[in-house]
Amino acid sequence: MLFKKKFDSFKEKMKHFEVIILDTLQVFFDAHRFIRKHNYRTYLLVSGLAFLLLFSLTIKGLTIGLDKLQEPVSQKLTPYLQEIINLSIEDIRKGITATFWLVKKAIESNKDAIFGGIFLVIGTPYFSLLSSKTEELATGKSYPFKWKTFWKEIRRGLSLSFRNSLKQVGLILIITLIGFIPVVNIITPLLTFTIQAYYNGILMTDYTLERQGYTVSESLSIYKANKPEMFAIGLGFMFLLLIPVIGWFMAPVYGIVASYLQFSKVKQRKDSSLANAN
Repeated sequence: MLFKKKFDSFKEKMKHFEVIILDTLQVFFDAHRFIRKHNYRTYLLVSGLAFLLLFSLTIKGLTIGLDKLQEPVSQKLTPYLQEIINLSIEDIRKGITATFWLVKKAIESNKDAIFGGIFLVIGTPYFSLLSSKTEELATGKSYPFKWKTFWKEIRRGLSLSFRNSLKQVGLILIITLIGFIPVVNIITPLLTFTIQAYYNGILMTDYTLERQGYTVSESLSIYKANKPEMFAIGLGFMFLLLIPVIGWFMAPVYGIVASYLQFSKVKQRKDSSLANAN
């Protein structure tokens, strides 16, 4: 009986999340209209070309970097590991080689997911400007460019983006490694996809929250309170990336615009609820 109640409660929660996710995904149609109205052609071109260039360089760089690190790491770790575990030097070296192989396989298997997070970190200055431009066009307010404010936004954006990207990449690598276990590997693609979408949504939304003056702790509270929305924004971004070539030009810009428009809706609902309560 208790199990049935918990299961029913879980089903209701999932239905509620499904409604919010489907509703949030519609904001990408609003973003499309907004982008066409304000002629974002230049932003689309810059994002797409940067994506194409960085994708090949980043993933190749990671695998080359791991290859170069393997021998120095093996030489440094082997003496310490030999003192802790009762194995021969040859067996320890084989274990380290196997670990590096697993990590490289995990990167190759999830290169799109890993690159998405890295791309949003590297592109923080550009996406911060794009998000600011979107708010100016949407509200009519002017946000004069100031280097002091800009660097503050960049520091905050890089800090949070880097931390969230590390979490995302770390979780994806762990899930991939667990995926080598029979039976468990059935659900690992879904888990990877869910984590990737959620953290991509956070990364794209944070540009707006920082500009609105939210602290890191306040932003984290908003993300936790709006998990389905964060997931949906990241999901829309990932769906667009699936479109060959064209998606690489569209996804970053559409994601940034959609995340701002969705945040505006959430903020309006919150302000309206506070006004009604008073």
